[in-house]
Amino acid sequence: MKRSRAGLLPAVALGISMVLATAILAEESPQAPPGPESAKQTEPAPTGKPNPGRTIRGRLAPPGRAKSAFLWERASDRKVAVAIDPKTGAFEAKELPLGLWDLVVETPWGRLEGIDMTPILSEYDALIPAEYRTEDLGLPSKGEFTPEDRQWIERQVLEVKRYESRVRILALRGTADVAVVLVELTQEQPFVGEKGDEVTWRVEKWVYEKKYGGWAEFRTRVLYRRRVPRAEWESWGWQFEPALGGLAITEDRTEPVTVEFEIPDKPDPAKGLSGSKSPPREK
Repeated sequence: MKRSRAGLLPAVALGISMVLATAILAEESPQAPPGPESAKQTEPAPTGKPNPGRTIRGRLAPPGRAKSAFLWERASDRKVAVAIDPKTGAFEAKELPLGLWDLVVETPWGRLEGIDMTPILSEYDALIPAEYRTEDLGLPSKGEFTPEDRQWIERQVLEVKRYESRVRILALRGTADVAVVLVELTQEQPFVGEKGDEVTWRVEKWVYEKKYGGWAEFRTRVLYRRRVPRAEWESWGWQFEPALGGLAITEDRTEPVTVEFEIPDKPDPAKGLSGSKSPPREK
């Protein structure tokens, strides 16, 4: 059945109106702020003159104990190899992109891994120019993290019934309204699907925010999840070290970040796994 020209006019008019309305809204709507990928694309290209504020340098003692090392910006998953002088333990990495960097070191007993424990809600705060930072966005939280605050969070982490047979806090840092917890969760009891004598082991970073007088979990990030034979897991040396994490390269920084650290002769069991060999690298 044919449709008359008169019957098509209302539909055509409606379509034109919708197109015009869409164009007007697009013209009037403000553009969204650039995300991390946009920030990465607009970073200034390296020039002939190095920017000292884009440098991380320091010394790992005693000389020779650091077999190799790299810097890791986890938010963007950037890794930069670091050359360490075997005679002095000195190292320097220049012209680094903006971000929070963790130093990861291979030692004779295993892995020494820097971990960022800065009490902030977003890892991307380092990308915000100084003039736009506020207490709600970009600036570290201020105020006192009280013993009562610590007790509140420890109870939430340790006393809540979980699947894992053992839960430990490896590190805890906080301010008046933001706290960061590094948590180890291990299942050492028999579990469904277990093949031989296996364990499941996870390391996670939990961020808490204080609102209305109480602490609530804001975000969880899984750093490692492994299911391995118990004998292999017990052989790993793996220390998570806050002193080597959260090395901030920001737009307004004018001086290098300096790191001085003495590598222990064996891993600290309170900060991870106390074996004597490195865990395998993730594929």
